[in-house]
Amino acid sequence: MGWVFSDEMRFYLHDNETVLEGLIRTQHQQVRYECRQGYCGMCRMKVLAKTGDVTHKITPIAMLEDDEILACCCQATGTLRISYAQPACEQQAAFTDDFFANAGDKKGGV
Repeated sequence: MGWVFSDEMRFYLHDNETVLEGLIRTQHQQVRYECRQGYCGMCRMKVLAKTGDVTHKITPIAMLEDDEILACCCQATGTLRISYAQPACEQQAAFTDDFFANAGDKKGGV
């Protein structure tokens, strides 16, 4: 299928193998996943560069940015450079922390 370059190492995807299956097979230590069906978004990864196509074996239901994939759902041809994305739950927590930290700077309020 194609080469994948991650934050930890590079590896070759086998035929019909998803990016997540390749990450697990090559014993990546930082890979996160739960449902393996495109619902939870835990295996969200940023695509830094690609030379071929990224197709979805399963259509993901989780919301994604244009530069993100769910590793459990996609397959790649060519070369793919990916990086671990911050899980949605951590993104929400960071947003909430920033929001309340900045709310104390405003006069008046609730």
